[in-house]
Amino acid sequence: MNRILSLTLLFVLAAGQVFADTTDVTGSLVPGSRIGFYGAAAFNMSSPNVQVWQLPANSTPFLGRYASDSLRFSDGSTGFSLVGGVAAMFPINRMWHVGGRLGINWLNASSSLSQGVTSDTTIRHDFSASVIALELMPTVEVHDLFSIPVYLLGGLEVGVPLSSSRDQTSYLDVNNANVLQENTTGATSIPATSTRIALALGAGYTMELGKDVWLQPEVSYRLPLTSVSSDADHSPWKIGQLRIGVNLLFGIGGDAPKPEPDAKKATARLDPTTALDGSGREYEVQSLNIEDVTYTEMFPLVPYIFYPVSKATPDASMQSTESRNEKGGFVPEKLELDALEVNRNLLNIVGARMQKIPHSTLTITGTTDGVSENGKGALASQRAQWAKDYLVNSFAIADSRIALRTTPTPEKASSTTDPDGVVENRRAELASNVPDVLEPLVITADNQRIATPNVVMFHPVVEGADSVDKWVMSVTQAGRPLRELSGTGQPKNITWSIKPNELSGSQVPVDFSFTATTSNGQTVEANGSLPVDYVSSVQKRTERLADRTIDKYSLILFDFDKATLTDDNKRILERTVLPSIKANSKVSIIGYTDRIGAEEHNKKLSMERSQTVMEFLRSRATDAAYTATGVGEGSEIYSNNSPTGRQLSRTVQVIVETVK
Repeated sequence: MNRILSLTLLFVLAAGQVFADTTDVTGSLVPGSRIGFYGAAAFNMSSPNVQVWQLPANSTPFLGRYASDSLRFSDGSTGFSLVGGVAAMFPINRMWHVGGRLGINWLNASSSLSQGVTSDTTIRHDFSASVIALELMPTVEVHDLFSIPVYLLGGLEVGVPLSSSRDQTSYLDVNNANVLQENTTGATSIPATSTRIALALGAGYTMELGKDVWLQPEVSYRLPLTSVSSDADHSPWKIGQLRIGVNLLFGIGGDAPKPEPDAKKATARLDPTTALDGSGREYEVQSLNIEDVTYTEMFPLVPYIFYPVSKATPDASMQSTESRNEKGGFVPEKLELDALEVNRNLLNIVGARMQKIPHSTLTITGTTDGVSENGKGALASQRAQWAKDYLVNSFAIADSRIALRTTPTPEKASSTTDPDGVVENRRAELASNVPDVLEPLVITADNQRIATPNVVMFHPVVEGADSVDKWVMSVTQAGRPLRELSGTGQPKNITWSIKPNELSGSQVPVDFSFTATTSNGQTVEANGSLPVDYVSSVQKRTERLADRTIDKYSLILFDFDKATLTDDNKRILERTVLPSIKANSKVSIIGYTDRIGAEEHNKKLSMERSQTVMEFLRSRATDAAYTATGVGEGSEIYSNNSPTGRQLSRTVQVIVETVK
């Protein structure tokens, strides 16, 4: 019996492993209406109480002289047989399925008994029997209970006997030697064979072999409720049955029922949209104010080309290779006002600048992440070589002006214990003898539609769910898609950094919709909108409204975990930022960080950096009004899902507003 239970457990584990290795399980797999076949190996566990001496009529066998009515076979046995037939199941709903099975069941049993006669003489009795029955079993299956496609089975087996047989042989042993053998059954069938009633309980896995084809490994046990025979000489005698088998079923009625709503239905809502003022305080946004202004933005260049794991060619989403998108060559100042797009053109910007600065040289250092790429030394040199080849071939930069070197990991590596940091270390680093080659790109444009605030935060809340698998925030204006933000897990907040000219020049509100999928498959949604107040340049002239300029500068050249201004940062502040600050200017300095590291530490560090910048500027342009704050990772100004976005997020932004 213990061996059988061990085999059963092994079967269940093996079936589960097969399923795990062949199916991508993201939830319970529930089939629809189906019909097919079942088959199983059956272990018949007999518990007999059968009269030993059942002599034929008008016969007096030699051994009959030792007959005794008190002797009965009572030793249990386990026999092996095969069963099978046809099956059909129909779902009432996603959880409860009903159906039935019709097939052939083969029951067998054996027993033995030794009868002492004298001190050296015994009679050994051997008994065997079998019953073949037509079984009809109405069944109930319970699905969708666990995170794996397992189901529970219950049913009532009704077995109508088709045939039965029994055989009994007795041996006379003297001094352990067989001296006489007689068949003492006197009949070939079991008298008064009863209709079998048994309770069936089991469990199985559902495996989808193809469209509307299902394979279900199954284990079940039949608990007998009736005796094999109603004859007094053969009763009570019950046979339990352990089955290990499979069902092969074919869909006949379409898809399975969809999940029913939980008793506690998940809901979603959007708390008020917020933004940060110049001092870093969060406030509720009542509307978006759009204004045509003269706008200048300085886009820092992240001097790194990032590569996919174990690859020597960057992904197109991280590095553009379209260097001749303008007649007469690449013009960096005509790029879109978008920091991520500017940095996607890093090599194009560097190539165009090296063409204009003939004495400039470049050093490209290839690196690996030192974790998953550890030991792949050639990969670092291949990455550096790819960047050089691109500049030489696309911009005709002389080979001698570009030097290559490699290091196993970056000299100023990002965190090697955080997955985001590991991704950032798969790169090629650029350095030049002329700072202007990697100088931030400054783009100035008139009549740019600028939103105030230009960074807003949505605050979705999902209630009544254990967890959120994924979410999407869609932002539109008059049906025109503006931005789609997505992620996994319960979002703390969702930041929308509004690009120049992203909103249309109209009073049409901005609509936003949050959709989330919970861990139990529910989809929840919440919607909101913000009014838009647009002031055009024509309206300003007509109504004689004050015009203004907005200049935005970002600094990202702080050393890791430091708030000290580098010489490069000081040079940028003196050459680019200070000339735009007038006596009537309002200067807002806001520090940000990426999502790597502890939130509180990041907020403190960003505040220290913004204060350092403010002190430097105020010491040279004393009449302007300054505010400094640090928000850390609390407001995501660039997507942290890319290494470039994380690098750009480690910034202090200086926003200079001046009324003309």
